[in-house]
Amino acid sequence: MATRHADTLILGGGFGGIAVATGLREAVGKDHEIVVVDRAPRFSMGLRKLWELVGIGTIADGSRPRALLEGNGVDFVRTEIRAIDPSSRTVETEAGTMSGERVVIALGAAQRPDLVPGLAEHGHDVWSVAAIEDAATALGRFDGGRILILVAGAPYSCPPAPYECAFLVDEYLSSRGLRAASSIDVATVQPMLMPNAGRDGSDWMAAQLTQRGIGHQAGVAISHVEAGHVVLADGGLPFDLLFAVPPHRPPAVLTDSGLLGEHGWVAVDARTLETAFEGVYAVGDCTMIRLANGLPMPKAGLVAELEGDRVARAIAAQVRGDPPAAPFDGAGECFIEMGAEQAAMFSGRFFEEPAPQISIREPTPDHAAKKRAFEAERLAKWFGR
Repeated sequence: MATRHADTLILGGGFGGIAVATGLREAVGKDHEIVVVDRAPRFSMGLRKLWELVGIGTIADGSRPRALLEGNGVDFVRTEIRAIDPSSRTVETEAGTMSGERVVIALGAAQRPDLVPGLAEHGHDVWSVAAIEDAATALGRFDGGRILILVAGAPYSCPPAPYECAFLVDEYLSSRGLRAASSIDVATVQPMLMPNAGRDGSDWMAAQLTQRGIGHQAGVAISHVEAGHVVLADGGLPFDLLFAVPPHRPPAVLTDSGLLGEHGWVAVDARTLETAFEGVYAVGDCTMIRLANGLPMPKAGLVAELEGDRVARAIAAQVRGDPPAAPFDGAGECFIEMGAEQAAMFSGRFFEEPAPQISIREPTPDHAAKKRAFEAERLAKWFGR
């Protein structure tokens, strides 16, 4: 393929990109060409990584070929993106030059364990699909000792997930009769456990961890990682097994695109998801939206999906000549797995002032079932199975 022009060109086939593609296809006729570009052939949700870590599910079972999007009338091109010129809405790829009347940037965030010296050598990156098999093997061989779950950078994808990891590992060790011979601790560079949930939400999470005998520490300043030891500016954290949430950054292809703001992420209008370039939108983890309290909008799959829904409506309104779509309202929710087939539910109105408004619903089996249904429903809608 030498050159290709699409009506809507979507870069990235994750939550946000797929939501734009499928939502737009539902809203406009088949004559509107929609193309999704991604280097990976298959899609899976992040929740599958922790399920595979502790053996309650596999990534493969929740994985679908992105080529199945063609059943929804969306073309999928598997290729590597080399450069993006938002001013001309042109993209250079290994498969040739592509362009769009409208372009949506949905490239997610890249894990960068290399930004913390020693982290890649001595820890397991449980945010990387490629690293989960080794992490699961290490956990399977663990026969007691100290497990440390380290949030080594922020913001990162799926804010509650490190604590889900702690709860699931706690349950896993109990099932193997190893809990009494083990300690589990969570440490984060953030000033509180879950800044996006505020002090009340962080205190609630701290109470849940304490109830299960899981240690927790916020505001750690990491120097580097050595074998069996995370070295801090004012001490250290020992471990026998380290599960890490590495620093996240925008994918390298965005660095020279002109799309990044002073905060280092793709800059967008919070209500429209438009960038500074005409006809170019961005959604999901590659973006940064500052909230009234100065914190970023959570980087989460559901948020990316909701942003993608709004962009799909906006483009559809333009194509049909309708009035502008309603703005993105900054509301969202997520389920937090607690083990024992229980999940809590966090809901947030993130655009509220002077700070986001957060509510917490206590763990129930119903919430856990709804989290599983969340995955199943989207896989069926997007991929047909």
